[in-house]
Amino acid sequence: MYASNSHFVPADPVAAQLGNTHGYAFDGDQVSLHAEIRVVDPMAASSLRWVPQLWAGDTLVASADCGTLQTDSFGVAQVQTTVDALLPAGTGEHALTLVLACDDGSGLRRCDAATYPRSERFTLPRLDGSVSYALEADHTTIKVDGISNPRAADNLSGSLVLELWALPEPYRGGAFSGILIGSEFIGELAGRAQWTQVSARLPACELPTGRWHLTLMLREWVGNNYLTRDYRGFSLAVDGPLPAPAVTAESAVAESAVAAEFEAAAPEYAPQASADTPAAEAVAAVEAEERVPSEPSTEAAKPKAAAAKQAKTAKSAKPGKSSKSGQVSINQSGLSELSWLRGINDHLAAAIIAGRPWKSIDDLLDVKGIGPKLLEKLRPQVRL
Repeated sequence: MYASNSHFVPADPVAAQLGNTHGYAFDGDQVSLHAEIRVVDPMAASSLRWVPQLWAGDTLVASADCGTLQTDSFGVAQVQTTVDALLPAGTGEHALTLVLACDDGSGLRRCDAATYPRSERFTLPRLDGSVSYALEADHTTIKVDGISNPRAADNLSGSLVLELWALPEPYRGGAFSGILIGSEFIGELAGRAQWTQVSARLPACELPTGRWHLTLMLREWVGNNYLTRDYRGFSLAVDGPLPAPAVTAESAVAESAVAAEFEAAAPEYAPQASADTPAAEAVAAVEAEERVPSEPSTEAAKPKAAAAKQAKTAKSAKPGKSSKSGQVSINQSGLSELSWLRGINDHLAAAIIAGRPWKSIDDLLDVKGIGPKLLEKLRPQVRL
Protein backbone atom coordinates (compact mmCIF):
# COMPACT_ATOMS: atom_id res chain seq x y z
CA MET A 1 0.00 0.00 0.00
CA TYR A 2 1.30 3.48 -0.83
CA ALA A 3 0.29 6.85 0.59
CA SER A 4 0.67 10.50 -0.17
CA ASN A 5 2.90 12.76 1.87
CA SER A 6 0.67 13.36 4.93
CA HIS A 7 3.08 13.82 7.86
CA PHE A 8 3.29 14.68 11.48
CA VAL A 9 5.13 18.01 11.62
CA PRO A 10 8.54 17.50 13.29
CA ALA A 11 9.03 19.50 16.47
CA ASP A 12 12.60 20.46 15.53
CA PRO A 13 14.43 20.89 12.21
CA VAL A 14 15.51 17.49 10.88
CA ALA A 15 18.17 16.32 8.48
CA ALA A 16 15.78 14.31 6.27
CA GLN A 17 12.06 13.72 5.71
CA LEU A 18 9.85 11.20 3.98
CA GLY A 19 9.30 12.01 0.32
CA ASN A 20 6.14 11.75 -1.76
CA THR A 21 6.26 7.97 -2.23
CA HIS A 22 6.41 5.37 0.51
CA GLY A 23 4.52 2.29 1.61
CA TYR A 24 4.48 -1.28 2.84
CA ALA A 25 3.42 -4.76 1.66
CA PHE A 26 2.87 -7.78 3.90
CA ASP A 27 3.75 -11.34 2.93
CA GLY A 28 2.96 -13.66 5.82
CA ASP A 29 5.18 -12.69 8.75
CA GLN A 30 7.37 -10.44 6.65
CA VAL A 31 6.81 -6.91 5.39
CA SER A 32 8.47 -4.96 2.60
CA LEU A 33 9.05 -1.28 3.33
CA HIS A 34 9.62 1.31 0.61
CA ALA A 35 10.43 4.93 1.31
CA GLU A 36 11.61 7.88 -0.71
CA ILE A 37 13.65 10.00 1.71
CA ARG A 38 14.40 13.63 0.97
CA VAL A 39 17.61 14.88 2.58
CA VAL A 40 17.29 18.41 3.97
CA ASP A 41 20.73 18.78 5.57
CA PRO A 42 23.30 16.55 3.78
CA MET A 43 26.07 17.18 6.30
CA ALA A 44 23.90 16.29 9.29
CA ALA A 45 22.23 13.34 7.52
CA SER A 46 25.58 11.73 6.69
CA SER A 47 26.46 11.36 10.37
CA LEU A 48 23.20 9.65 11.35
CA ARG A 49 21.94 6.07 11.25
CA TRP A 50 18.51 5.93 9.56
CA VAL A 51 15.76 3.53 10.61
CA PRO A 52 12.37 3.27 8.87
CA GLN A 53 9.77 1.74 11.21
CA LEU A 54 6.19 0.54 10.75
CA TRP A 55 3.82 0.96 13.69
CA ALA A 56 0.29 -0.27 14.37
CA GLY A 57 -0.92 2.19 16.99
CA ASP A 58 1.56 1.82 19.86
CA THR A 59 2.87 -1.55 18.61
CA LEU A 60 6.14 -1.68 16.67
CA VAL A 61 5.46 -3.99 13.71
CA ALA A 62 8.76 -3.75 11.83
CA SER A 63 12.07 -1.89 12.02
CA ALA A 64 14.84 -1.75 9.40
CA ASP A 65 18.32 -0.34 10.01
CA CYS A 66 19.41 1.29 6.74
CA GLY A 67 22.64 2.85 7.99
CA THR A 68 23.60 6.05 6.17
CA LEU A 69 21.56 7.35 3.24
CA GLN A 70 22.81 7.12 -0.34
CA THR A 71 21.27 10.04 -2.25
CA ASP A 72 21.01 10.88 -5.94
CA SER A 73 21.89 14.25 -7.51
CA PHE A 74 18.59 15.66 -6.24
CA GLY A 75 19.30 14.74 -2.61
CA VAL A 76 16.78 11.89 -2.60
CA ALA A 77 17.48 8.38 -1.19
CA GLN A 78 15.43 5.31 -2.09
CA VAL A 79 15.05 2.69 0.63
CA GLN A 80 13.62 -0.76 -0.17
CA THR A 81 13.90 -3.58 2.36
CA THR A 82 12.07 -6.69 3.59
CA VAL A 83 12.14 -7.54 7.30
CA ASP A 84 10.36 -9.76 9.81
CA ALA A 85 7.06 -8.36 11.06
CA LEU A 86 5.48 -8.65 14.48
CA LEU A 87 1.81 -8.70 13.53
CA PRO A 88 -0.50 -7.29 16.22
CA ALA A 89 -2.44 -9.99 18.05
CA GLY A 90 -6.21 -10.05 17.97
CA THR A 91 -8.88 -9.57 15.33
CA GLY A 92 -9.23 -5.79 15.37
CA GLU A 93 -8.34 -3.22 12.72
CA HIS A 94 -5.12 -1.26 12.98
CA ALA A 95 -4.09 2.12 11.58
CA LEU A 96 -0.49 1.85 10.36
CA THR A 97 2.14 4.58 10.48
CA LEU A 98 5.50 4.69 8.72
CA VAL A 99 8.07 6.44 10.89
CA LEU A 100 11.43 7.76 9.75
CA ALA A 101 13.75 7.62 12.75
CA CYS A 102 17.43 8.46 13.11
CA ASP A 103 20.15 7.79 15.67
CA ASP A 104 23.20 9.90 16.41
CA GLY A 105 24.50 7.41 18.96
CA SER A 106 22.36 8.62 21.84
CA GLY A 107 19.20 6.74 20.84
CA LEU A 108 16.46 6.90 18.24
CA ARG A 109 14.32 9.95 17.68
CA ARG A 110 11.39 10.39 15.33
CA CYS A 111 12.17 12.68 12.40
CA ASP A 112 9.03 12.25 10.30
CA ALA A 113 5.95 10.04 10.03
CA ALA A 114 3.05 9.26 7.70
CA THR A 115 -0.18 7.57 8.76
CA TYR A 116 -2.00 5.55 6.11
CA PRO A 117 -5.72 6.13 5.56
CA ARG A 118 -6.64 2.47 5.19
CA SER A 119 -6.69 0.30 8.32
CA GLU A 120 -5.38 -3.27 8.24
CA ARG A 121 -6.96 -6.41 9.67
CA PHE A 122 -4.50 -9.31 9.81
CA THR A 123 -5.47 -12.89 8.97
CA LEU A 124 -4.20 -14.91 11.94
CA PRO A 125 -5.25 -18.04 13.85
CA ARG A 126 -7.90 -16.96 16.34
CA LEU A 127 -10.06 -17.90 19.31
CA ASP A 128 -13.75 -18.28 18.45
CA GLY A 129 -16.80 -17.98 20.70
CA SER A 130 -16.47 -17.95 24.46
CA VAL A 131 -13.50 -18.95 26.59
CA SER A 132 -13.45 -19.87 30.27
CA TYR A 133 -11.26 -21.22 33.04
CA ALA A 134 -11.80 -22.97 36.37
CA LEU A 135 -9.35 -23.01 39.27
CA GLU A 136 -9.54 -26.39 41.03
CA ALA A 137 -7.62 -27.57 44.07
CA ASP A 138 -5.11 -29.64 42.09
CA HIS A 139 -5.41 -28.31 38.53
CA THR A 140 -6.67 -25.52 36.29
CA THR A 141 -9.12 -26.17 33.45
CA ILE A 142 -9.46 -24.02 30.34
CA LYS A 143 -12.22 -24.29 27.73
CA VAL A 144 -12.57 -22.63 24.32
CA ASP A 145 -15.59 -22.84 22.00
CA GLY A 146 -13.32 -22.95 18.98
CA ILE A 147 -9.96 -22.20 17.41
CA SER A 148 -9.82 -21.38 13.69
CA ASN A 149 -7.33 -20.66 10.95
CA PRO A 150 -8.97 -18.17 8.54
CA ARG A 151 -6.07 -18.24 6.08
CA ALA A 152 -6.28 -19.82 2.61
CA ALA A 153 -7.04 -23.54 2.51
CA ASP A 154 -3.45 -24.44 1.56
CA ASN A 155 -1.95 -22.29 4.34
CA LEU A 156 -1.14 -24.65 7.21
CA SER A 157 -0.55 -22.90 10.50
CA GLY A 158 2.55 -23.32 12.56
CA SER A 159 2.18 -25.38 15.73
CA LEU A 160 -0.33 -23.69 18.04
CA VAL A 161 -0.20 -23.36 21.82
CA LEU A 162 -2.73 -22.18 24.41
CA GLU A 163 -1.25 -20.33 27.38
CA LEU A 164 -2.99 -19.01 30.51
CA TRP A 165 -1.22 -16.03 32.09
CA ALA A 166 -1.77 -14.05 35.29
CA LEU A 167 -0.80 -10.40 34.71
CA PRO A 168 -0.67 -7.41 37.07
CA GLU A 169 -2.61 -5.30 34.52
CA PRO A 170 -5.29 -6.15 31.93
CA TYR A 171 -3.58 -7.27 28.71
CA ARG A 172 -4.10 -5.21 25.56
CA GLY A 173 -1.32 -6.63 23.41
CA GLY A 174 2.39 -5.96 23.21
CA ALA A 175 4.97 -6.46 25.94
CA PHE A 176 3.97 -7.85 29.33
CA SER A 177 5.30 -9.55 32.44
CA GLY A 178 3.46 -11.97 34.64
CA ILE A 179 3.04 -15.56 35.79
CA LEU A 180 2.50 -18.42 33.37
CA ILE A 181 -0.12 -20.67 34.95
CA GLY A 182 0.17 -23.33 32.27
CA SER A 183 0.24 -24.12 28.55
CA GLU A 184 -1.05 -26.87 26.31
CA PHE A 185 0.26 -27.85 22.88
CA ILE A 186 -2.34 -28.03 20.10
CA GLY A 187 -0.63 -28.79 16.81
CA GLU A 188 -0.93 -27.52 13.25
CA LEU A 189 -4.24 -26.43 11.72
CA ALA A 190 -5.11 -26.26 8.03
CA GLY A 191 -6.40 -23.05 6.50
CA ARG A 192 -10.19 -22.65 6.51
CA ALA A 193 -10.39 -25.35 9.19
CA GLN A 194 -11.77 -25.32 12.72
CA TRP A 195 -11.47 -27.27 15.93
CA THR A 196 -14.40 -26.98 18.34
CA GLN A 197 -15.00 -27.51 22.05
CA VAL A 198 -11.34 -27.36 23.05
CA SER A 199 -10.43 -28.06 26.67
CA ALA A 200 -7.17 -28.59 28.50
CA ARG A 201 -6.03 -29.47 32.00
CA LEU A 202 -3.21 -27.23 33.26
CA PRO A 203 -1.22 -27.25 36.51
CA ALA A 204 -2.83 -25.87 39.65
CA CYS A 205 -2.77 -22.08 39.94
CA GLU A 206 -0.51 -20.60 42.60
CA LEU A 207 -0.29 -16.80 42.84
CA PRO A 208 1.47 -14.44 45.26
CA THR A 209 -0.21 -11.57 47.03
CA GLY A 210 -1.81 -9.04 44.71
CA ARG A 211 -4.58 -8.60 42.18
CA TRP A 212 -4.10 -10.62 39.00
CA HIS A 213 -5.78 -10.36 35.60
CA LEU A 214 -5.99 -13.70 33.80
CA THR A 215 -5.52 -13.82 30.02
CA LEU A 216 -5.74 -16.78 27.65
CA MET A 217 -3.37 -16.49 24.67
CA LEU A 218 -3.25 -18.39 21.39
CA ARG A 219 0.30 -18.51 20.07
CA GLU A 220 1.85 -19.82 16.85
CA TRP A 221 5.29 -21.23 16.06
CA VAL A 222 6.97 -19.19 13.28
CA GLY A 223 10.22 -21.10 12.85
CA ASN A 224 12.29 -19.72 15.71
CA ASN A 225 9.77 -18.45 18.24
CA TYR A 226 6.13 -18.44 19.28
CA LEU A 227 4.13 -15.28 18.52
CA THR A 228 0.83 -14.30 20.12
CA ARG A 229 -1.95 -14.45 17.52
CA ASP A 230 -5.08 -13.88 19.62
CA TYR A 231 -5.97 -13.42 23.27
CA ARG A 232 -8.93 -13.07 25.62
CA GLY A 233 -8.79 -11.31 28.94
CA PHE A 234 -11.14 -12.26 31.78
CA SER A 235 -12.92 -9.31 33.37
CA LEU A 236 -12.99 -10.71 36.90
CA ALA A 237 -9.63 -10.23 38.61
CA VAL A 238 -8.17 -12.91 40.89
CA ASP A 239 -6.81 -11.90 44.29
CA GLY A 240 -3.73 -13.63 45.65
CA PRO A 241 -2.22 -15.24 47.43
CA LEU A 242 -3.58 -18.56 46.24
CA PRO A 243 -2.10 -21.36 48.40
CA ALA A 244 -0.23 -24.19 46.77
CA PRO A 245 -2.42 -27.35 46.61
CA ALA A 246 -1.34 -29.82 49.27
CA VAL A 247 -1.09 -32.80 46.89
CA THR A 248 0.77 -31.01 44.14
CA ALA A 249 3.31 -28.76 45.77
CA GLU A 250 5.59 -29.79 42.90
CA SER A 251 3.28 -28.19 40.32
CA ALA A 252 5.19 -24.92 40.41
CA VAL A 253 3.82 -21.98 38.46
CA ALA A 254 6.36 -20.72 35.96
CA GLU A 255 7.13 -17.04 36.48
CA SER A 256 9.04 -14.92 34.01
CA ALA A 257 9.48 -11.30 33.01
CA VAL A 258 8.34 -11.28 29.37
CA ALA A 259 9.82 -8.79 26.90
CA ALA A 260 8.39 -7.80 23.53
CA GLU A 261 8.18 -10.64 20.99
CA PHE A 262 9.87 -8.39 18.50
CA GLU A 263 13.18 -8.29 20.38
CA ALA A 264 14.44 -11.48 18.73
CA ALA A 265 14.10 -9.95 15.28
CA ALA A 266 14.28 -6.17 15.93
CA PRO A 267 17.43 -4.22 16.88
CA GLU A 268 18.11 -2.78 20.28
CA TYR A 269 16.39 0.52 19.55
CA ALA A 270 12.84 -0.87 19.59
CA PRO A 271 11.20 1.29 22.29
CA GLN A 272 10.48 -0.65 25.48
CA ALA A 273 10.59 -3.92 23.57
CA SER A 274 10.92 -7.22 25.36
CA ALA A 275 10.54 -10.82 24.28
CA ASP A 276 7.28 -12.61 24.84
CA THR A 277 8.57 -15.90 26.28
CA PRO A 278 6.92 -18.92 24.65
CA ALA A 279 5.78 -21.97 26.54
CA ALA A 280 4.93 -25.55 25.66
CA GLU A 281 1.88 -27.48 24.34
CA ALA A 282 -2.01 -27.71 23.80
CA VAL A 283 -5.34 -29.16 22.46
CA ALA A 284 -7.50 -27.29 19.76
CA ALA A 285 -10.27 -26.23 17.22
CA VAL A 286 -10.96 -23.83 13.85
CA GLU A 287 -13.46 -22.10 11.26
CA ALA A 288 -15.15 -23.41 8.05
CA GLU A 289 -14.74 -27.20 8.26
CA GLU A 290 -15.22 -28.92 11.58
CA ARG A 291 -12.79 -31.75 12.25
CA VAL A 292 -11.25 -33.70 15.12
CA PRO A 293 -7.57 -32.99 15.80
CA SER A 294 -5.16 -35.90 15.49
CA GLU A 295 -2.39 -36.76 17.92
CA PRO A 296 0.62 -34.42 17.67
CA SER A 297 2.98 -35.58 14.93
CA THR A 298 6.73 -36.08 15.27
CA GLU A 299 7.18 -33.08 13.00
CA ALA A 300 5.01 -30.96 15.29
CA ALA A 301 7.22 -32.00 18.20
CA LYS A 302 10.15 -30.05 16.74
CA PRO A 303 8.84 -26.57 17.53
CA LYS A 304 7.40 -27.94 20.74
CA ALA A 305 10.87 -28.99 21.87
CA ALA A 306 12.24 -25.57 21.01
CA ALA A 307 9.40 -23.92 22.89
CA ALA A 308 10.04 -26.18 25.84
CA LYS A 309 13.67 -25.12 25.92
CA GLN A 310 12.61 -21.49 26.20
CA ALA A 311 9.84 -22.27 28.68
CA LYS A 312 12.35 -24.05 30.86
CA THR A 313 14.05 -20.76 31.63
CA ALA A 314 10.75 -19.48 33.02
CA LYS A 315 10.45 -22.22 35.64
CA SER A 316 11.14 -21.14 39.16
CA ALA A 317 11.72 -24.74 40.25
CA LYS A 318 11.94 -28.26 38.91
CA PRO A 319 10.63 -30.46 41.73
CA GLY A 320 10.54 -34.21 41.48
CA LYS A 321 7.38 -36.29 41.75
CA SER A 322 7.71 -39.30 43.98
CA SER A 323 4.52 -39.68 45.97
CA LYS A 324 1.63 -41.59 44.48
CA SER A 325 -0.64 -38.56 44.78
CA GLY A 326 1.86 -36.54 42.78
CA GLN A 327 2.16 -38.93 39.82
CA VAL A 328 2.16 -37.44 36.35
CA SER A 329 -0.12 -38.76 33.61
CA ILE A 330 1.86 -39.67 30.48
CA ASN A 331 -1.34 -39.40 28.43
CA GLN A 332 -2.74 -36.14 29.81
CA SER A 333 -0.01 -34.02 31.39
CA GLY A 334 1.55 -31.10 29.56
CA LEU A 335 5.16 -30.65 28.53
CA SER A 336 6.04 -28.59 31.60
CA GLU A 337 4.79 -31.29 34.00
CA LEU A 338 6.51 -34.12 32.12
CA SER A 339 9.81 -32.26 32.00
CA TRP A 340 9.73 -31.96 35.82
CA LEU A 341 10.09 -35.75 36.09
CA ARG A 342 13.48 -36.92 37.30
CA GLY A 343 15.44 -38.15 34.31
CA ILE A 344 13.17 -36.50 31.71
CA ASN A 345 14.36 -33.48 29.78
CA ASP A 346 12.26 -31.34 27.45
CA HIS A 347 13.22 -33.40 24.39
CA LEU A 348 12.05 -36.67 26.01
CA ALA A 349 8.89 -34.95 27.32
CA ALA A 350 8.05 -33.83 23.77
CA ALA A 351 8.65 -37.39 22.48
CA ILE A 352 6.30 -38.81 25.13
CA ILE A 353 3.57 -36.41 24.03
CA ALA A 354 4.17 -37.24 20.35
CA GLY A 355 3.72 -40.99 21.06
CA ARG A 356 0.29 -40.73 22.73
CA PRO A 357 -1.90 -42.54 23.56
CA TRP A 358 0.18 -44.93 25.70
CA LYS A 359 -1.43 -48.26 26.66
CA SER A 360 1.05 -49.14 29.40
CA ILE A 361 4.00 -47.64 31.25
CA ASP A 362 6.26 -50.28 29.66
CA ASP A 363 5.54 -48.82 26.22
CA LEU A 364 7.69 -45.83 27.13
CA LEU A 365 10.63 -48.03 26.10
CA ASP A 366 9.60 -47.15 22.54
CA VAL A 367 10.78 -43.58 23.18
CA LYS A 368 14.34 -43.13 21.99
CA GLY A 369 16.38 -42.19 25.05
CA ILE A 370 14.29 -44.13 27.61
CA GLY A 371 15.92 -47.43 28.53
CA PRO A 372 15.08 -50.08 31.15
CA LYS A 373 16.98 -48.28 33.94
CA LEU A 374 15.30 -44.94 33.34
CA LEU A 375 11.92 -46.65 33.01
CA GLU A 376 12.29 -48.19 36.48
CA LYS A 377 13.07 -44.73 37.90
CA LEU A 378 9.97 -43.35 36.20
CA ARG A 379 7.49 -46.01 37.37
CA PRO A 380 6.78 -44.48 40.80
CA GLN A 381 6.49 -41.03 39.25
CA VAL A 382 4.01 -41.68 36.42
CA ARG A 383 0.63 -43.12 35.56
CA LEU A 384 -1.37 -43.56 32.34
